[in-house]
Amino acid sequence: MSEKRGWRNHYRASMPASERVIKDLRSFAGDIGRGIRNAGKLRTIVTYPDYPSKRTTIYKIARKLGYRLTNKPLKNADIVMLFEDTTLKSTSTDAYLQNAKHVLNLKCTDISKVNVEAVHQKIFGYGTFIDPLTFVGKAVEKSDENAKHDGHYITCPINAVVPNCIYQIILENQDDDGLAVDHRVPVMNGIIPLVWLKIKKWDVRFTNDIYRSELYTPHDLFSEEELTLIRKFSAEIHADFCELDIIRHKTDGKIYIIDVNTTPFGPPAGLPDAPRIESVQKLSGAFEAGFIA
Repeated sequence: MSEKRGWRNHYRASMPASERVIKDLRSFAGDIGRGIRNAGKLRTIVTYPDYPSKRTTIYKIARKLGYRLTNKPLKNADIVMLFEDTTLKSTSTDAYLQNAKHVLNLKCTDISKVNVEAVHQKIFGYGTFIDPLTFVGKAVEKSDENAKHDGHYITCPINAVVPNCIYQIILENQDDDGLAVDHRVPVMNGIIPLVWLKIKKWDVRFTNDIYRSELYTPHDLFSEEELTLIRKFSAEIHADFCELDIIRHKTDGKIYIIDVNTTPFGPPAGLPDAPRIESVQKLSGAFEAGFIA
């Protein structure tokens, strides 16, 4: 990523100098207030190499806990997190990441759907992939890259696969009203503080166009065995801090992890104010318990 170094944070190279100065001054003023809140001690989270959007989960956690949030590679940060909105990440040659004492998600460098499927098969013993050249019936074709939201139905068998695409069974997740129900599950060092249901109209089920969202406790929606498998999956894919997209397939009742998000936005759209506030409180508590305590 092409960037320019600011006093407080690093910014994209195209950002005007005046905007960088304003952002640095706002960051500094905010950190003074956060230091006062924490009895003069300003704790720091370095998200590296990217600075997170205000819509991200980690941004809201940092603000709730009174942490300074920066992507400047500080030596004495309280928390360092690999934070890069890409499917594949290369960390082995980065001196800052390799020399930092402990980096969250450092080994979570592949969140492609191919890798998610491989880890899912290992932990759960089943998966979603099909061979579209021999499978007979309807299936889903989508990009192997994370967060493309480009899934669509096809009829198999097909003559040739599309490069960089994957092929899956159709997971049936309609509720009684015919809406598609996805489970969004935060995991922080094995702690699952909550689950959101993201409910979409069926014709836009593969997009991020959310009709409404609802907040639940993990045991409202998953068995203890399923929660154990979710934790094992997260550990196997080396995701210390992540949110998982999970679907419960009506045909067999099983859960399927279909995406891993290490730079998640949240809480999701369509969540009312009270559960939104409660969500940030629970996420922040889980973050402290998982990484600070």
